[in-house]
Amino acid sequence: MNSPPALIGAALVFWGWQTGNLLVGVLAGVALEALRALRLRIDLGAKEHASVADLCTIGFVLLAVLLATNRGIGRGILEAFIWQPIVLAPIIAAQLVTADRRIPLSALFRHVRKLTRAHPEIRDPRVDTSAVYAALTLLAAGVANQRGSEYYVAVVIGAGALLLAARPRRRAGLAAAALLLALAAALGHAGHIGLAQAQLLLVDWIIDFNMRVVDADPYRTRTELGSLGRLKKYDAIVLRVYAGTGEAERMRLLHRASYNTYLAGTWIARGAAMENLESEADNETWILERTPPQDLPPYRVRMAIRMESGRALLPLPGGTTRIASLPATQLRRGPLGTAHASLAVDWATYEAQAMPGIAFYAPPAPEDSAVAPEERQILEAVVAELGLLDLAPAERLRRIERHLGGFRYATFRERPVRAGETALGDFLTRTRKGHCEYFATAATLLARAAGVPARYATGFAAIEHSALEGAYVVRARHAHAWSRAWVEGRWRDLDTTPPVWGAEEEREAPVWQGFADLLRYAGFRWQQRGEFRAGDAWYALLAALAIYLAWSVLRGRKVVRDGKTALAAARRRHPGEDSEFYALEQSLGQREAAETQSAWFLRIAKSLAEEKRQNLLAALRLHQRYRFDPAGLTPEDRGRLARLCRSLNPASPDGPPKNAAIPGAK
Repeated sequence: MNSPPALIGAALVFWGWQTGNLLVGVLAGVALEALRALRLRIDLGAKEHASVADLCTIGFVLLAVLLATNRGIGRGILEAFIWQPIVLAPIIAAQLVTADRRIPLSALFRHVRKLTRAHPEIRDPRVDTSAVYAALTLLAAGVANQRGSEYYVAVVIGAGALLLAARPRRRAGLAAAALLLALAAALGHAGHIGLAQAQLLLVDWIIDFNMRVVDADPYRTRTELGSLGRLKKYDAIVLRVYAGTGEAERMRLLHRASYNTYLAGTWIARGAAMENLESEADNETWILERTPPQDLPPYRVRMAIRMESGRALLPLPGGTTRIASLPATQLRRGPLGTAHASLAVDWATYEAQAMPGIAFYAPPAPEDSAVAPEERQILEAVVAELGLLDLAPAERLRRIERHLGGFRYATFRERPVRAGETALGDFLTRTRKGHCEYFATAATLLARAAGVPARYATGFAAIEHSALEGAYVVRARHAHAWSRAWVEGRWRDLDTTPPVWGAEEEREAPVWQGFADLLRYAGFRWQQRGEFRAGDAWYALLAALAIYLAWSVLRGRKVVRDGKTALAAARRRHPGEDSEFYALEQSLGQREAAETQSAWFLRIAKSLAEEKRQNLLAALRLHQRYRFDPAGLTPEDRGRLARLCRSLNPASPDGPPKNAAIPGAK
């Protein structure tokens, strides 16, 4: 289907407007419309059209790979589709300068090329791709997602123009067609609005259910207390801590969030509203707790965290007062020690600066001393058994730590909790084994029952040092829970989980973990590189490639005017053009106008001897096979044709005659 005049140019200008590349769109549109108006034509064959299409395809794939590696897979592929009209413009340009303004279908599809080579009887139709290109340009403009009504109007106008060009050449029904188009446009707009509203409702529903993975909830965390079977463990790396082995103890517990209320297996942060922070003048430094200017943080540690949909709770060492080198778009903090960052990257790096005993943690509240009624009886029994109420607060915590130190670590629960008991009570009195959530919950509630305010803390444990990366690698299975208790006017970390838990989980790591870590590190380093920016050398290389493409396609092609296109087509090369039979024809007698070779043979053969007549007939048959048979001649038959023609040609009795091809011969 032919596209209406100026539609391609208008579509490219609109594309440039919608994508923010107006100058590029205008230049491309003017160039293609100028080729449409140009009276000069270039004699391009199927091979040249196929070369242009193949190089455009390769260019699009390379562009998609380059953008995907620099901007992420999803965003990069979308941007590649935005630039698709410019990348594919040479295809439509090659079509607009040919004699019939069409290109072979085989140029666009390699499968069609293969079929036509294998089956010459299959016709290779010449098609007009201008309408498809105009529609593709409008779709690419929509990928930019400007969310304006002008895009929908442009699509309706473009569709109307294409339908008008393709309509049957009858005047009747034009008004009815316009009315149907307007009705379809109205229904489509209403459907678009309905889908947008449905999407908003779905997003709200997902948010209500808190479907989060890496980005933990700062207000609620559900524990696995009482769950049967083995907890799911992942070896994916979610955090890298660039600290020396001498700082291992200081960096071991990296806090993300704390909770102060326990309800039936769920810890909740009450009265812990998050507040937005303002960055310092450099837009990368965030003050969590202001200290006197002379009190600089005594130690600093650099970290890199995997972001989940552009956000994450930042793991921080105890006593962190400021975060540096973090160009976040937003940073929120909570009174229980939570810092939540938003940054549209896969991995975010930052520096935590800390001081012992100073942090932005709120002092104890009534919630930090509350014990759930269903747990009170068993907790008071343990407190009495250990004699905690007669001890100083610090000694109470040490005795709780020693008591739970006699328990065992396990990620597998074989039997359900007995009827009438809670999972925590079963842990304290019967099984005496469990994972970190059991130990952290038990330590927190025992401290409260003993009169020491405490909170349930979550985060990661940096326990695996990688010689390959020169850093501590923190995996998803290194997620950890512990307790924070208020002693002597400050919060103190209390981790009662047996230290062997890291080694036990390490034994469950897959055998291919080392190889997978190598690939993970390579991917991480690749993501940390700077974005590729083309300099003058790259633009020069692209220009050289474009010149080479034009030279390889146009070399040997003749430029003709519209009135001479038929003659140019007649002069195209044909199979068998180098046959020696043409010279033989001239030596034996020129064929008359419109005389076929068979008729010529019958006229000439009457004057030839029998042997010479048979040899001439054999040469004619070989020549016609060479000329018209798609399979051509074998090397043996090709040599026989040459020998026969030389032996019959009186002009060259001792050798091959000078080639005298007749392009117009039939």
